[in-house]
Parts: sequence; structure tokens; C-alpha cells
Amino acid sequence: MSSFPLNIENLSLTDAQTSGLKESMSAELDTAVNRYIDDGKIQGAVIAVSRKNKPVYFSAHGLADVPNKIPMVKDSMFQMWSSTKPVLGVAAMIAIEKGLFKPEDEVSKYLPKFKDIEVAVLHDPKDKDISPLGVYAEIGRETGFFTNLYWRIWSWFHDGYYIGYIPEHRLVKADKPLTIHHLLTHTAGLGTNGLGQASAPWNAKLSSGKGGGKQEENAFLFNLTIGSLTDLISVGPLDFQPGSRFAYSGFMGLDVVAHIIEITSGESFDEFVQTKIFDPLDMRDTYWNVPSEKFDRIVSISGGGKDGSKPARETKFFSGSVGLISTARDYLHFENMLLNKGEFLGNRILSEASVKLMSTNQSGDLFSQTEKVIKGSEGFGYTVSVTLDPEKASLQRGKGSFGWAGAAGTMSWTDPDNGINVVIMVQQPTKEFPEDIARIVYNAIIK
Repeated sequence: MSSFPLNIENLSLTDAQTSGLKESMSAELDTAVNRYIDDGKIQGAVIAVSRKNKPVYFSAHGLADVPNKIPMVKDSMFQMWSSTKPVLGVAAMIAIEKGLFKPEDEVSKYLPKFKDIEVAVLHDPKDKDISPLGVYAEIGRETGFFTNLYWRIWSWFHDGYYIGYIPEHRLVKADKPLTIHHLLTHTAGLGTNGLGQASAPWNAKLSSGKGGGKQEENAFLFNLTIGSLTDLISVGPLDFQPGSRFAYSGFMGLDVVAHIIEITSGESFDEFVQTKIFDPLDMRDTYWNVPSEKFDRIVSISGGGKDGSKPARETKFFSGSVGLISTARDYLHFENMLLNKGEFLGNRILSEASVKLMSTNQSGDLFSQTEKVIKGSEGFGYTVSVTLDPEKASLQRGKGSFGWAGAAGTMSWTDPDNGINVVIMVQQPTKEFPEDIARIVYNAIIK
């Protein structure tokens, strides 16, 4: 496969049929995107599809700023949220290749405060340790009497979930050490909206700063780093026994891995990623802190709780979980590196073995035991979901395809069997939109 740097200003697309795709694919993608815009489900999108490193579809639709009627363009910049996580996954694979740590290493080897971390379980029964599936409350913000009563009754009919109050609990020892593998596969029980997180003082502190005046709260959050976060949460407790279930840690778990990369490499995480991923992949528009001259290119989110929002102009929190801003071009470069088994633009980012390690199911049946995944349809590698059975999976893509998504709607994946990469850049999350895009692309493959 040849490597190419995409030139947005003078973009040359390869004919779909030449690439083994149906000629109708582009028109079908255009129609689908415009339908979602017309229905008000998304404000706009930039979609990119490549096959064997050659771009076959790259199009911008809708508006980047709805009130000001600014059109979406191919190099519009998007808030990636959890689409940041695969970047951490690649960074971790680089560190593993360099011998900085191993997946099976105990977290306490690098962060001693994690050594005796405990697990939160329900107070009763005392002869059985039960960790709830979810506890949506925090210390100091419990609901009033009648609301509390309502949620307690609700909890009786929804086994394993508690809302508005923290049930009586106790702490038990972890039955095995917490490892980097657990963190990379979301099987650690750290920050997964369970009983441990709900009952931890650090959870309330993260939610409301130091609990003092607004200026004090802002100072606390502004000065937060992945190092100070890791130190804060190292006291635990965990939400469940390590390795016993899959539960997504949207924020926290992978930040511990990012900090371990800092400790073992001697570089800050943002510097590590910049020099070893972004620069060699020519990802010139991917940042935690967007330069002022590019800030206007960031899409202004329309609707929902994030209406009109743009990221802070400066942060010290270079998260491995969330926070990156990027473009479809840059993420297509990133995905093409993975399709090329670790190489792009003549630069070797990862070995073929490391890409395979990252994109192979590492969680057994734990991921497919979650409510949103049909049993046997998908597994979970290191920071990415992996298609095991294309006939059962929600996204139509080849067996062995892998990728992840962000809370604002971004999604990207690599399909090695079919030589396809897809990058979806939107800022309104829907279940159906990426499913429709995946179906159109997958069905366009000429068998």
C-alpha cells in the first residue's frame, strides 16, 4: 500500500470503481448525511472514506456554526471526546514496544499508592460481595426524602442500579492486583460510575472543584493534570474486582496509563504523543490546546447541553481519555497508519505485532456481556472495540475491524480485511447515523 499525505486544498479522490467500490456509494453517502441534517439530527458532518490508502470519499455538509450560518468545510475542527482514546492506545503500544512497561505490569509498580486499593461492595449480604452495576449519586448531593424514596423503590425493580443515593456499603480487598491491561481494556473498575466512584471523596471534589467559591473551583480544575488526577484517585475504591467485568471508564482509567507513560518515558504525555504520533503522521491540526489562529475553525456545537460550546483555550490536562481537537484529514492519517500495520508516510509508528495486539480481543466475553452488545458480536482490544461476527455486530464492517467513538458523535474505524478506513466527524451523537454510514460503505464493496 502506498502512503499519501492528504492535501485538503487540492484534494484528489480515487474513482470508487477503480478501488473496488460501487460507483453509487458517494451519492448514497451524500443523501444519508443530508437527510440527517434536514431532519435536524445533526448540524453538519465531514465524512472521509479511503480504500487501500486512497481517498474515495471526502465531503463536508451542513454548518459549522448554525447561528452565524458558517458552512462546514473539509478542514473543520471537531471536539473528539472519547475518540481521543485510540491515540492513547497507540501511545501505550509504543511504550510497550520500547520496553517502558508491560500490559501485565501492576499499576502499583509505577504508582505505589495503588498497591492496597480496595473494592466497594454492598453492606448486605455480608457473606457475599456484590458490586452494583451503577450508582448515580455523589457524597454531599444526595436527594431529598421523597425523591430518595422514589429512587429506592425504582432500584428495587432495576437490580444492580442506584440513582440519587449511595447504598450502604463496605470495602473489601482487591482479589488481584490492578494491572495496565485492566486499564486498557476497561476491566479495572476505576471511574466506571459504580459504588466505588460514588462513595469516593475524590468524585465529589472532581465534580465541584474544592467546594469553595467559584474562583477556588476554577483554580482547582484549571490546575488539574493527569498526574494530580492519578494521585487523587489512587486511594480508590474500585467499582468492582479487577478483571471481573467490562465497564467503560469514560474519564480516569486511561489517564492513569497516560501518567505511567510520563513516568516511564520522562516526557509529558502531550510531548510523547506529539513527537511519536502527531508529527510523523503529519497530523497538523490535532491538539489539546488549539492555537489562536486556528480557533475559529472549531465547530460550534448546536443544540443539547453543549449548545454553542467550544473547548477552553488553554488546558494543562492532557488527557488520554478525552480532550483532543482534530480534523477528518488527521484522523484518516491515523487510521491509515493502523491499516498499514503501523507505518505511514515512510514512518514506522508501531510494529505489525503491536497493531495486532491492540486490535485483538483482549477481554474475552466481558465486553459482549454488556447490555448494548450482542453476545459474540464484538470484543474489546486495547482502547478499541473489535468486530468478531459481522452478522451480529451493530456496525456493518468486516471481521477484525476496530475503532472507537466520542460522546459528541465522532467515530472512526479500520477494516483490515477490506482495506477500508472510515472517519465520521459530527458533533451530535446518534446511534443510527454511524450505522447508516457503515452500512453504505460496507455494502459498496464489490465482492
